[in-house]
Amino acid sequence: MSATGQILIEGLDLYAYHGHFAEEERLGQRFVIDLVLDCDLCASSFSDALADTVDYGEIVALVTRTFSARRFKLLEAAARALADAILAQYPPITRVSVTLRKPAPPIPGRMDAVGVRLDFDRGD
Repeated sequence: MSATGQILIEGLDLYAYHGHFAEEERLGQRFVIDLVLDCDLCASSFSDALADTVDYGEIVALVTRTFSARRFKLLEAAARALADAILAQYPPITRVSVTLRKPAPPIPGRMDAVGVRLDFDRGD
């Protein structure tokens, strides 16, 4: 029996210095990250043991480190780096969906945010 499921991490709010424009690099800005991690949750659904699942606290720490380790000009490149780090560190995760948003992009117009959503399968 398997219990394929998803671990959700929603609304991870980080401050960083990513972006194409010089003022983004100089001033920085907020980013909001949502992750959907596909993995087999059968063992943990029976055992109720953290050792039998993916620790989402560790995922948050990994994403935070990866996101601040270097400067990205594009959201797409940052999303790929996050997915690559997660898939490299956690073999039980078979698929990662990364949604990455800028709540206050430096462009004219009124909007809640701009962003990207990219899906990565193990082996891509």
